[in-house]
Amino acid sequence: MPKNHRFTVKEHRQVEHIKESEERRGKSSDDAERIGYATVNKNVVATDSKRRFTAKEHRQVEHIEESEENSGKSPEEAKSIAYATVNKQKSRG
Repeated sequence: MPKNHRFTVKEHRQVEHIKESEERRGKSSDDAERIGYATVNKNVVATDSKRRFTAKEHRQVEHIEESEENSGKSPEEAKSIAYATVNKQKSRG
């Protein structure tokens, strides 16, 4: 199972279903499991971007967003800058 991801019970069941399907198609158990997690993770990120961040990272986003708005940025631009900043920090750490 990939580290640093939090899946719900339902998503784990989806992974198992995908894994079984991929194994029937001739994939190895490990490859089938990777495909399952990749597929479910892709759907999670697409439908619920907030799940990609920890509580601490959400607080950082809020702080950066507020700071950017105070410096004259629009709320939409401030939010975009805030998430981009936290994403960049995540990719470095």
